[in-house]
Amino acid sequence: QFLPLTLAMCLWHTSMPIALMATPPMT
Repeated sequence: QFLPLTLAMCLWHTSMPIALMATPPMT
C-alpha cells in the first residue's frame, strides 16, 4: 500500500507545476 501512495504523490508533484504553467494567468 506504500508504493501506490508514493507513485500518486510523485505524479501529483510533477503534474501540479505543469498544470499551473499550462493555465493562463487570469487576474
